[in-house]
Amino acid sequence: MIRTAFLSILLLLASGQLSAQYLEGGATHQLSGYLREMGGVRLNNDFSDPQFDNLLHLRLNYRWNMNNRYSFVAEGRSRLFYNPMLSDYPFFGDMLDEDPGVMDLSRVWMNRGAWLGHSMVDRLYLDYTTEKWRFRVGRQRINWGVTMVSNPNDLFNSYSFFDLDYPERPGADAVRVQYHFGFASRIELGYAPARVARESTAALLYSLNHKGYDLQTVAGYYRNRLVLGMGWAGSIGGAGFKGEGSWFHDLEERPGVNRSNLVLSTGIDYMFGNGIFALLELLYNGGYGRAEEQLMMLTQPLRPDNIMFSKYAVTLSGDYTFTSLLQGGLSAMMLPDADAMIVMPRLTCSLLTDLDLEWMAQIVAGGEKGSLLAQAGSYWLLSLKYSY
Repeated sequence: MIRTAFLSILLLLASGQLSAQYLEGGATHQLSGYLREMGGVRLNNDFSDPQFDNLLHLRLNYRWNMNNRYSFVAEGRSRLFYNPMLSDYPFFGDMLDEDPGVMDLSRVWMNRGAWLGHSMVDRLYLDYTTEKWRFRVGRQRINWGVTMVSNPNDLFNSYSFFDLDYPERPGADAVRVQYHFGFASRIELGYAPARVARESTAALLYSLNHKGYDLQTVAGYYRNRLVLGMGWAGSIGGAGFKGEGSWFHDLEERPGVNRSNLVLSTGIDYMFGNGIFALLELLYNGGYGRAEEQLMMLTQPLRPDNIMFSKYAVTLSGDYTFTSLLQGGLSAMMLPDADAMIVMPRLTCSLLTDLDLEWMAQIVAGGEKGSLLAQAGSYWLLSLKYSY
């Protein structure tokens, strides 16, 4: 019933039938979002055999500020895919339709050959805030990550660095309690139940500021594993210095599998005088285990205890604002033990106040024979985005 009601609201919003009603009342109701047209072409490793696809993406964000303490948020997206590869990967529609949360707010409403339509509510929560306390219940993003590429402290909302079409990142059905005290200090409790109890997540975070560094510790239960973590963010000689790590330990022994593993990421970022923002980040993924060898799995989130397609990763990236209307960037991730590298250039041009043209690419080189990375090739994308 909940799933049907909220997906119906999402589709009605898409047709514009509820927009005027939500906008009435001035500042207490906010409706925003975007419509994005994305055309892409995938090439194999020798840049031949083009396979074209298309994605139409509608994002809707609604916020109701009831008063200075209570607020309600509902957000979601509807996407219409056209991709001839869908005929070869029929599981993709089932994967999208499977909502990992307690509330089933995902629906595939079209799945015909190369066409697939999907809608999902990824934010749906009630928030209560006082001077020191905050309580939030529902589908939300609990962001405990510190570094900019891989986040082993992000126990509730893993995301894929390679997903070019999800800046909002996934949400989790959870209860979140925060208590703020002193300067930049807080205690936070998060609990995300699951349909199978052992797959639940419950953790406590404590953070404070010490000598210019934001420090945090994490402890809790993650899908039948104990987890202890820590993170920091500060600066050295004008450069940002961040890091986070989590240690996971199985509550039950599994034959042939290490009972404990460590995942650690650390990085340095720096803004040069010429306006280039540069980042170097290192990852040790002690829980590495080969994921399903399906090409479309590249953009799906992995778990914080096995956060990458390899045991080690080195990421270099740079961003530059050419003019007020033109920005660009380049990221390169090297996976030494997988003998692979992933390069992602991007260029964004503001055509009008609410209209952006963006070019992106994802180029995968190397990879062990027959592996996910060796099959990936390259993907080139042109996007036109209207925001409202």
